[in-house]
Amino acid sequence: MKKQVSSILSLALAFSMFSSVAMAATAPKSADDFTDLKDLDAATKAKFNAMISAGVYDGVKDNVFGLKDEMNRAQFAKVAALIFGLKVDTTLKTSSFKDVKADDPANGYALPYIEAIKAAGITDGVAEGQFDPAGKVTKEQLAAFLLRGLGKDVKGTTGVTDATVSDWAKGYVALALQLKLMDNGADGKFGGTTNALRELLVVSSYNAKQLFQPAKASVTEAKAVGYQTVQVTLDRDVDTTKAVLSLKKGTTDVATSVKWSDDKKSAILTLTDSRVFAGDYTVTLSGLDAAAVDKTTAKFTAENEVLKSINFVNAQDTVAYSSSVVVKMQAKNQYGENASFSAGSYSVTTSSANFVKMEKQTDGTLLMTLDTLMDGKTNTPGVSMVSVNVVNNDQHVTAQKNFKLGQTPFL
Repeated sequence: MKKQVSSILSLALAFSMFSSVAMAATAPKSADDFTDLKDLDAATKAKFNAMISAGVYDGVKDNVFGLKDEMNRAQFAKVAALIFGLKVDTTLKTSSFKDVKADDPANGYALPYIEAIKAAGITDGVAEGQFDPAGKVTKEQLAAFLLRGLGKDVKGTTGVTDATVSDWAKGYVALALQLKLMDNGADGKFGGTTNALRELLVVSSYNAKQLFQPAKASVTEAKAVGYQTVQVTLDRDVDTTKAVLSLKKGTTDVATSVKWSDDKKSAILTLTDSRVFAGDYTVTLSGLDAAAVDKTTAKFTAENEVLKSINFVNAQDTVAYSSSVVVKMQAKNQYGENASFSAGSYSVTTSSANFVKMEKQTDGTLLMTLDTLMDGKTNTPGVSMVSVNVVNNDQHVTAQKNFKLGQTPFL
């Protein structure tokens, strides 16, 4: 069955591949631009036009579609991704199948599509570690693939009695005929073990695309990831030109800016007029067609910002003998980011130095200025130790460090 499932998978590959493998580099054409499609009947030509204009198929060379050509498993992968909306990572260069190589001049282009189909559970190859990208696809394998892509369960389906169909495929073929994805031949037989031609692939994939209902998007999680940011996660990608994410604290609207991730499955909401305070929040997804969404809200409970640590970040454990020594520190909150607490919320005590001031940079780094000269009365460069103690007065988080007093800096 593994071999049969992978064959089905390859079928999908073949669909899409033709759109990218075509020799012609021009924009999508119509059926009338191909010499071997001009005589198609109107209904069939309309299906070809739809698939060609959508970029799913192109010709095998200029002005020739290849109506009677066979397609391989690699070619099916890309088509499957297109008609069933699979997520494809086009940056992949390594396959989980030993016989799928990115540098394969004939089928290397299909590597990310093959992996997408595998990840979707449509196939696991023809054998352990083998996909057979150049292998052909039979009609019964095509029927099985299309039904798997549509999420159709053939359990309980009365199989055909057609002797030209393999036993494993009888349920798939019966349902494919019932749904009018495919038809029997002129002789009344399905011819399940014969290789599928591009003509059949286009028509059957068009029929499947009409039945295909993309999975609805749902908001699966929302949570505070910063004192001013909220992360929203969806279970699938959405049209970010239409999708709108809004935030409420209780019943009060919270103003935010939205940045979607590249995969369009998550977003970061940045609060523009306030910060995240303790309380209950609700994120709502809107702007999309009702048929494209399922769960549109997610709730979460936030806490006030909490200071977790104060860290000295000086590169060395020595400070200069100077009236303006700058010591860098970072105060981290529960989100691992530089805390928003003001410089005035920290108190500093020192020995062998005078505390001058505390400042905060725009990135949240704290800059503490010390005077280690102390009028030259008590400190000895190269000998004295300077002790620094910092405490946040609001949250009582402390940090302490001893520095060795160095020499007067040279300009």
